[in-house]
Amino acid sequence: MLRRAYLTIITTICSWFKTKETNSDEEMEEIQDKNKNIDPKLQKLPIKDVKTSWILFITTISISLGCSIPTGYNIGVVNAPAGIVKSWCNDTILHRYAIELTKSQIDIVWSILVSIFLIGGIVGGAAGGNLANALGRKGALNLTFLLNVLSGICFICCKPLALVELFFLGRLIAGLAAGLTMAMVPMYLLELAPLGKEGVFGVIFTVGLNLGVLSSQGLGLENLLGNDYLWPYLFSLYAGVLLIVVPTLPFVPESPKYLYTVRDNYRKALSELSKLRGLPESAVSWELDNLNVSNETWTLKKVISSPANRKALMITCIIMIGQQFSGINAVFYYSTDIFKNAGMSNTAAQYGNLGTGLINFIVTLVSTSFINSFGRKSLLIFSCMTCVLMLTGLMAYMVLSSMDAITGLSYLSVVFIVGYVLCYGVGLGPIPFFIGSEMTDVGPRPIIMAANSVANWCGNFIVGLMFPIISLALQQYSFLPFIAFTTFIIVFTWKCVPETKPPSE
Repeated sequence: MLRRAYLTIITTICSWFKTKETNSDEEMEEIQDKNKNIDPKLQKLPIKDVKTSWILFITTISISLGCSIPTGYNIGVVNAPAGIVKSWCNDTILHRYAIELTKSQIDIVWSILVSIFLIGGIVGGAAGGNLANALGRKGALNLTFLLNVLSGICFICCKPLALVELFFLGRLIAGLAAGLTMAMVPMYLLELAPLGKEGVFGVIFTVGLNLGVLSSQGLGLENLLGNDYLWPYLFSLYAGVLLIVVPTLPFVPESPKYLYTVRDNYRKALSELSKLRGLPESAVSWELDNLNVSNETWTLKKVISSPANRKALMITCIIMIGQQFSGINAVFYYSTDIFKNAGMSNTAAQYGNLGTGLINFIVTLVSTSFINSFGRKSLLIFSCMTCVLMLTGLMAYMVLSSMDAITGLSYLSVVFIVGYVLCYGVGLGPIPFFIGSEMTDVGPRPIIMAANSVANWCGNFIVGLMFPIISLALQQYSFLPFIAFTTFIIVFTWKCVPETKPPSE
């Protein structure tokens, strides 16, 4: 059994970057002759009859455990053990380099260690489009797996080796993997999704992302892994999960749409599609019929020069930046203090903060059941409008509390926070990650999704950099910029974003 597992892993690694071949003329003639005798009734199944095959199920689980969850995990893991890791950095630098840092210098070192993850996300996102086309969707996916494993190794080894540099390298590599994940995974999932279920598979990425954040928040509690002895295991735990997923990689298919429209390999595309759907090739070939085959190489310059793709690029990036500027990170930042003001103890407030993360995960998970019942545009507008109402209520509560104009109604703050998280998870959370893929063809799609990933990380970086300044300057009115920007996204979506509701039958 061990020998078989070893051979499976070796075979997987050797096939990661295998070059795809195009069809020969004889193969194309054979496929065309075969399709002439297809029963027309089998050429296109009703949407309600399309089922999820076991290969598609395994692929979705592999992508979640290997890409989406690690990305969310690395986003949320730094909060709870921040003080402990700062102390370790100070002691390690003192003993290794005989340099004693001041408190402000330690804070600068920590800021660098935190922000390098965001820089890695920007770089990884920018490279994601080219890698998704050059290596294929599966090749880029496996590269992401490898980067996540390497980052986990860095985290687990940094304390025994007493190397702050190794922790820095781990954060950088994890950021590169996260950027590549956001650029590639939502696009890949939508290209694999059965017709009529695109919304469900688009939301799956956000479900994995939120589960990763929630897991890191829970495991980061002091009585679990967020303590002086176990924090390296906290930072590297996701890498161990990845090793469990490696044996599933031989079953993960290449995107049929990529194989056909980019690689011009109809035979391989049809074979992979047949496996994905769990149906014979004659019953699924219709899915490839309406795709545009193009061997042209897409670049950012070429995307910008095309009016339709330029519009999709602008819409995708603005919506993604709007998601980051909607105030979600600020709400999580404030939630612990607000829960304390509501009468909770420090420990109860921490669990309350964890509870908001759990609510965010649950509502995103539930949204998979109704995402295809509504248009993306209408759902996004509804989500933004209700988020504005909740943020306005929360800001009003904070202003009145500072003036001692409200007493005995502290529970309202909890209601507004929970309400905001619920409204955010319905549309504003998941839709920006996949709406760009629905608006574009396969050819320019990687470039647009790479730009989308860069917009996400840049927005995250700006909010993280500016929010402490905004909070200090505006105090109780610190949510005002988020309310204003979310209101702008409502108007922008109403005026500029096309409806991408999938067919219902």
